Amino acid sequence: MNLEPSAWRRRTQSSKAVATSASASVWWYVTVCIALGGLLVESQGLQAIPPRLYVKNLSKNVNLLCKSDKPIEDCSVKIPGYLQWSTADDSGLPSGIGPYGDGWSKGECGVRFMVVKSANEGKFFCNVTVGGQVFQQSIDIMLTVTPEPTEIEIGKDTEISKGGYRENQTLTARCISQDGVPMSNLSWYLDDDLLDSSLLGEIQLKNRTDNRGKTLVTVEQELRYFLTAQDNGKRIICRASHFAIGKGFYRAFLPLNIHFAPLPTPTVDIRDSPNEMINVTIKANPRPSTSWYVKGQTIEEGLTNGPYQAYIPKDLGNGNFQVILKINEPTEQTELIELQATNGLGSRTYVIKGSKYLENEIPDDDVDDVDEKGRNGAVFWLISIWTFCTSVIFTCLLR
Repeated sequence: MNLEPSAWRRRTQSSKAVATSASASVWWYVTVCIALGGLLVESQGLQAIPPRLYVKNLSKNVNLLCKSDKPIEDCSVKIPGYLQWSTADDSGLPSGIGPYGDGWSKGECGVRFMVVKSANEGKFFCNVTVGGQVFQQSIDIMLTVTPEPTEIEIGKDTEISKGGYRENQTLTARCISQDGVPMSNLSWYLDDDLLDSSLLGEIQLKNRTDNRGKTLVTVEQELRYFLTAQDNGKRIICRASHFAIGKGFYRAFLPLNIHFAPLPTPTVDIRDSPNEMINVTIKANPRPSTSWYVKGQTIEEGLTNGPYQAYIPKDLGNGNFQVILKINEPTEQTELIELQATNGLGSRTYVIKGSKYLENEIPDDDVDDVDEKGRNGAVFWLISIWTFCTSVIFTCLLR
């Protein structure tokens, strides 16, 4: 910082006036320079480390340093919370503050706070004499403020019905970390996976001044994420990192309860001990109502019709429902069964064709599909599943 006397400021004069007073001006300039040799000149080559310091209240062993590329002849400091300038040595500094650095001869002059208190918030100055000239640097000491707990707000353009989100829509969410010093750093996750920055909007900052005159910073960021049925049961997480927080961050969670019609591809298992049971796992949300159709008979969930017993779907979590049909009589070698699942978002019919074979009866074309671990006279089902848009064929070993 260059503290130049007002007398040094150049003023416009006529060339004649300048010529007349040239000799006197030169002598005056030299005299003033000699008299002001100890005043501050431009702080080129003098560094403040760090230039700005954020620190928790009552932090211990906090260091501030002014560093020159040449040996220092003298150094004095002005510490926030103290009225007077102090020589930066063992004898001149206030109690609880000591010298810091490798020494003046190596161009370093600094102080170490044993404990930083609220009274020490403000601007720290150091005046350093190098080569007969005085240089000044400053460091801003700012006490941190822990932000409010992180929040997530859902955009008004996001459709929510009965506590769930419609699938195949873009979720708009805003993360807010309010009133911190310094600002929090925000990051977004889907469960444990960091979300791509292309889904995020620009960081937005809002400042306000509290009743003590301190400027607090609120950080906001928007996320736009396309929801699918596969996101059901997951969580969007916004993490606000801030070193004033005890554990280093706050998190806000947005559980994803996605509503979707029954999906086309279920999981099927058939057991034959002692009665055959067809076990189908359907993905849907909310829970579907189900019915079975076998040999011209319809069996509603929770009911029994002849040898057929239809169980009420069991919630396995995250939109998975187990649907079981128990058959209390021997079945034919080839059985054709329909399962219909319906919820408020749609209906889907699964056509299950099970062909039962002993090991030595398996058609040659399907031998390669059989699990090699099950060959000891075992019984196999070759199962085909159809919906209006999907066909899946696989082999199931009865256990």
